[in-house]
Amino acid sequence: MNYNFKTQKLDIDKSIYYFIELDDEKNYAIGRLSSHDWTSKKAQIILDEIELSKEKKKEDEYIWANEDLTLYANEHGVFLIDEISIRYGEKDPSKVGLELSHDEFILFMKDFKKFIEENE
Repeated sequence: MNYNFKTQKLDIDKSIYYFIELDDEKNYAIGRLSSHDWTSKKAQIILDEIELSKEKKKEDEYIWANEDLTLYANEHGVFLIDEISIRYGEKDPSKVGLELSHDEFILFMKDFKKFIEENE
């Protein structure tokens, strides 16, 4: 998965907005992590929970969500659901969902956390 990170300082409240740019439409769900409220601590909590989810059964899975994305993680991997696409009427599961291995998601989140730390 290829991605780039960018920031923009918002005019309204001067907070930093973290953007995730992706070159492949099938990965767009992970781009819904773009937001203004990221901290390295928040990213680390998610990293820790994903690591713990490697041994969790579906009924005990880790769930994290914001208004744009829902993330489920259990022993089978990490599944992201693009809530914005669903709100706008997309019904094709291959366009609203993204399945990643734990290692793929952890690598992404480590890169994202590092970017956040450099820009906090």
